[in-house]
Amino acid sequence: MPYLEKFLTFIIFTVAALFAVFFVLTYRHFGSRPAVKETGARARLFPFRYGAWLLLNIRKTFGGENFKNVNGVMKAWLRAHYPGWTQWIFIVFSASFLYLAASGFIFALFVPRGLFGLPLLAHVAGGGLFAFSLAGILMWRGRAYRPGEEDGISSDVPACPLFKNPPLALIRKAVFWTFAAFGLIQVLTALGSMLPMFTFQTQVAMIVIHRYSALAIFLAAILFIDLTFIPQRRS
Repeated sequence: MPYLEKFLTFIIFTVAALFAVFFVLTYRHFGSRPAVKETGARARLFPFRYGAWLLLNIRKTFGGENFKNVNGVMKAWLRAHYPGWTQWIFIVFSASFLYLAASGFIFALFVPRGLFGLPLLAHVAGGGLFAFSLAGILMWRGRAYRPGEEDGISSDVPACPLFKNPPLALIRKAVFWTFAAFGLIQVLTALGSMLPMFTFQTQVAMIVIHRYSALAIFLAAILFIDLTFIPQRRS
């Protein structure tokens, strides 16, 4: 497959995946409205009411008051789950993840050549910080995401039109371990593509796997943020 075709395939796949996750999450919150929960109301209201609701909430999302509320919720969550000096583990993790996502996707989606130069060097350095901070989070918080009895508690909010009453606690834990698994793939493929232990074709394959696992970890982060912070903000 020519390189340009791989480049376009990744763009199409990324846009489709982001759109699918965006629709599932917004539909979930749209379906939580009492009027939509009524029998048959979902079919009658969708898609016109959904579109109007979506536009209204997009405007609210970017409002100054909303940012203050979200900031307060995130600070409270950080103090509760990462007390004292352990907050720096999460801060380093978040900063490195944001840079890796921004630099990686900007070059992967808009620059056929891919990462190069100083952004690539910073990307490699950020990858090291991401690996160490992810290991710290797994050691500090991994036990809290083991399956437990509370995972059987379901929500009355549909995750998507095909599945109802999902156990949100179990989904949140599954998303956390999915993020961790793809994070490990990220680290291994990055190291494998740089070390002179494999053939050139194998290194190219690792770069492709690295890109798609980056998309998976980014989608997992979106799901975790939605499941962790949005319900708290609404409650």
